[in-house]
Amino acid sequence: MMMVLTACAGSPRGVPADPPQPVSVAHAPAVVAPQSAPDLDDAAVVARTHELFAALDRADLASVRAMTTPTFTLYEEARFLETAYLTRQVQQRIDKQTPARSRTWSDEHAIGVGGTRVFIGRAVEVWPAIGGQPAFEQDGYNTIVWVRDGARWQAAFWQWDRAGTDAERQRWNAWLKAGVGFNHKPNELLVDTVKGRKPGIALDLGTGQGRNAVFLATQGWKTTGVDIADEGLRITQEGAATMKVKLETIEADLDKWDLGKDKWDLVTLIYAHESPDMVERIKPSLKKSGLFVCEYFHADSEVAKTGAGGWRTGELAALFKSGFKILLDDVVEDNADWAGQRKTKLVRFVAQKL
Repeated sequence: MMMVLTACAGSPRGVPADPPQPVSVAHAPAVVAPQSAPDLDDAAVVARTHELFAALDRADLASVRAMTTPTFTLYEEARFLETAYLTRQVQQRIDKQTPARSRTWSDEHAIGVGGTRVFIGRAVEVWPAIGGQPAFEQDGYNTIVWVRDGARWQAAFWQWDRAGTDAERQRWNAWLKAGVGFNHKPNELLVDTVKGRKPGIALDLGTGQGRNAVFLATQGWKTTGVDIADEGLRITQEGAATMKVKLETIEADLDKWDLGKDKWDLVTLIYAHESPDMVERIKPSLKKSGLFVCEYFHADSEVAKTGAGGWRTGELAALFKSGFKILLDDVVEDNADWAGQRKTKLVRFVAQKL
C-alpha cells in the first residue's frame, strides 16, 4: 500500500516536476501505389511494334528482351516457338555479324482497349545477301499482342502468316477443294447473256472451279479460264473432260496477267473482282462488239461489309460511259453464287464495246 501511495504522490514538496517528454512514435513507410503504364493509342501501338521489329532486324537482343514477356511465343507455319528459340536466332545473327534486315509496312491496324492491344500489319521483309546466299524477300502478316505489365507494355505473342500470291492461292485452293459455299452451276446472268449469240473467243477471269468456263465451252465458245488457284484449274479441266469439251486454263495472278488488246469477244468478271483498275485493263482487251459480263456484291450488301467489297450503284456504268453500250445495269436482291448462296444485294452489269 505504501508503494502505491508513493507512486501516486508525484514530486516532493517544493521540487518542480519534470515536464512531460514527447513520446516518439515510429511511422511505417508510406505505401506507394505501383506505377501503371499509360494507355496506348493506335499510333503508339503501331510505333511500339515498329520499334520491336527494328530491334529484331538489327539483332538488338537486349531491346528485344526488354520489350517481350518471359513467356513470349511466336506462332508461324503451324509451329509454336517460345522465347528461347527467338533468343537463339538473334544470338546467332550477332555471332555471325550478319547485316541488318529491313521491312516495309502496309495495311496496319491497332485494336483492343485497356491492358491489351493488338497490332496487325503486313510487312515485306528483306533478308540481305549472306555469303553465297542471295538476298530475298518474305511477305507476311504480323500479329503482335501487347499486354500492360506494370509500368511498361510488353509483347506477349507474335503470329506470322504468309501473304501475297502464295497465301491467296492456298486460301482459294482450300475453298475450291472443299466445294462448299458456292454455286456449282453456271451463272444465270452469263447464261442469259450469251443465249442465241454467235460463239467467239471468251475469257473467264477468276474461273475458280470452272463452272462458267466449262459452260461457255459447251456452247461453242473457245474459252480460256484464268485463276491463281491451281486446284481450281485442275477441277476445271476435270469438268471439261466430263463434258467432252476442251478449254485452256492459265494459272496466274489476275492483277499481273496481260489481257492483251482487241483479243476477246467476251470477258467475264463474275464473283472475281471489284477493282476499277481491273476494268480499265479489260476494256481495251475486248474486240469491237465484245461483251463484258459482271456480277458481284453491292457495296451496301452485308457480304461486302464483311470484307468482300462490292460495286456501288452506277459505278460500273460510269466506267463504261465512253465507247460502250450498256445493255444491263441492275441492282437486285437475289441469291448470290458465293458467300453461302444467301440472298443479298447484288450488282448485275453487261456492256458491249462499240
